[in-house]
Amino acid sequence: MRHSKVEAKTGLVLVKDFVGVDQDDRPLRRERDAGLRRRIRRGVYADAGRWEALTASERYQARVMAAVRTRHRVPVVGYDSAAVMLGYPRMEAWPGVVHLIVPSASNARSKNGVMVHREQLEFDEVVEVDGIMVTSPQRTLVDLARVQTLSISVAAIDRSFNLERSTEQNRATREQLLDVHDRLRTTRGRRQASKAIMFANGLADNPGESKSRVVAFELGFPPPELQRRHVNPRGGSYYTDLEWPEFHTIGEFDGLGKYFKEEYLGRKTPGEAMHEEKVREDHLRAEGNAFARWEPRDIGDPARLQKILLGVGLPIVR
Repeated sequence: MRHSKVEAKTGLVLVKDFVGVDQDDRPLRRERDAGLRRRIRRGVYADAGRWEALTASERYQARVMAAVRTRHRVPVVGYDSAAVMLGYPRMEAWPGVVHLIVPSASNARSKNGVMVHREQLEFDEVVEVDGIMVTSPQRTLVDLARVQTLSISVAAIDRSFNLERSTEQNRATREQLLDVHDRLRTTRGRRQASKAIMFANGLADNPGESKSRVVAFELGFPPPELQRRHVNPRGGSYYTDLEWPEFHTIGEFDGLGKYFKEEYLGRKTPGEAMHEEKVREDHLRAEGNAFARWEPRDIGDPARLQKILLGVGLPIVR
C-alpha cells in the first residue's frame, strides 16, 4: 500500500491495515501502553517519537488523514481541514475537529471529532492532495472566510495571492475567489467572505504580518503599506513590514526575534544579524521615521498593539 507523505512522516498506522497482515492488533496496543505509540483516533496510531516532533499544523494534518482513512465512504475534506492540507498558514490554534463535506443525501453524522457538512460541490471545486480529496484552494478560501475570523482567513488568502510564497497547489487569485463567492448557494457568511477577499493583498511575508494588519484595521488605525522599499545607503534596498508614510511610522512584526530564526539568519550569526538590523533601523530612523516593534502576544491582545502604535504617534482615524 502506498502511504501518503503525512502517514510517512508521522508513522501513522491504521489498525485495519495492520490486522490485515498480522490478524491481531495487540502489538499496537502494547506499544501504546509502553509509550511507543500515540492513539490519534479509534483505529489509528502514530509513532510517539515522530508525533512529539511535529508542528501543530502537521499534527492536525495527521488527524485529518486519520479521519479520512477510517471512513467507510470517501469524503471530501473542507474548511479548516482543507486549509491545513493545502498548506495555508495561521497563528491561531487549529481546531480540534476534522471537517468533511458529504452529499446532501448522505447518512453521515458529526461525531468522534468529525464535523460533517452537507453541501453541493462543483466538479472543479475538488482536488487531490496527498492521496485524499479536498476542496480546491478557491473553494477552501471562500469557505474559510465565511466562517472564520478575519485574521485567520486573510492570512490564508494573503498566502494564496503571494506568488513567491504560495505553491501551485494553493495559489489563487482575487478574481477566482470572487467567482466562487458569487456561485455560492448559501447566504451564510457571504458578506464576511467578501470583506476578507477584498481586504487581502498578498504582500504579507507571514501570517503574523497579515494578522497585524487586520488587528490595526479593527482598532481603527489608518491602512498601512506593506513591503515598502527604502534605499540602503550601503547599497541595495530595505523593505518594511508595515509602514504609514503619511505619519512617518514603520511597524515591524516579531520584534527582533525574527532575526534569530534560520530563515533570516542564513550564514550570519545572531550577533551579526542583530548588528545589521540595528544599522538598518538607524538608516530608516534617519529618514525621519518612528519605529514600532511588536511580538505575537501583542497582536493576540489588541490593547497591547493599540498602546504600541499610539505610543509612536499613529492616530486612530475611525
